[in-house]
Amino acid sequence: MKQNGSHYGIYFWLTIVTFVVPFFVAYRAFEKIAPTTKPVPQPDASGVDHNLWDYLLKSYVENGLIDYEGIKRDYLFKIYLQQLGAANFDTLANDDEKLALHCNAYNAFVINGVINHRISDSVTDFSHNNLGFFDQKEHLLGNRTLSLNELEHQIIRPTYREPRIHMALVCAARSCPAIRAEAYMGDRVRKQLEDQARLFANNTRHVRLDPSGKRIQVNSILKWYGEDWKTAGGYLNWIAQRVESPLLKAKLLEAAEKKIEVSFLKYDWSLNGQGPHSSYQPQKSEAGSGSIPNE
Repeated sequence: MKQNGSHYGIYFWLTIVTFVVPFFVAYRAFEKIAPTTKPVPQPDASGVDHNLWDYLLKSYVENGLIDYEGIKRDYLFKIYLQQLGAANFDTLANDDEKLALHCNAYNAFVINGVINHRISDSVTDFSHNNLGFFDQKEHLLGNRTLSLNELEHQIIRPTYREPRIHMALVCAARSCPAIRAEAYMGDRVRKQLEDQARLFANNTRHVRLDPSGKRIQVNSILKWYGEDWKTAGGYLNWIAQRVESPLLKAKLLEAAEKKIEVSFLKYDWSLNGQGPHSSYQPQKSEAGSGSIPNE
């Protein structure tokens, strides 16, 4: 009887394991592909919850391309914009928290501008009241209405003097560094910026050696904002510290010493949207301007 019971016990548990394991494996696989649960807004001391922005980026950004239509439909985007509009920077503990908030706000405002102005091809094609996309004073941050250029050039750049922000602020163009599919957070924003810088330096769309081996080609951002890299020894040395290719590193250092030529890649201003034609096809929208949070 004991022997039969023993055998019965072994077969019983083998049967249970055989039945349960496939369900467990299937559950784990589904868990990895299942959509992230929408977060419940939990603002920080400033009144902003960056977890909302983190959720939106993880949900609507893929390979650096943005699903503008998806973000437009998501009510959490409107909530996040409302929070940015009323943000209180004075309550934040340090500059890193303020920097993270500014970076997130800039990128959210760019996306909101694309949506509200129904841009389908390029932000450079848009003009209103003789002002371009980046000069529209329509974005509400901390109860102050700003243009994108004011936010970047009058606040972010002079306040933080951090060249890596040029790898984080995304201007809705293909030649911009790819938008990061997560929100910037105060406790790790510098590490996130460094990761963005390394991704930029090792992407041939932004930095590459001409086939002749006698010329370095780099993103035009480095020409436009070259002065921001002066304290870092210039952008060529800055890039050289981050590239993985020994040959490219050597050539960058040669270029820094003016031993080989540097040229700037043509900037592709086409929209960084998802879709077969890489452009956002806007639907009819009732959304308001960036300066008036959507109801």
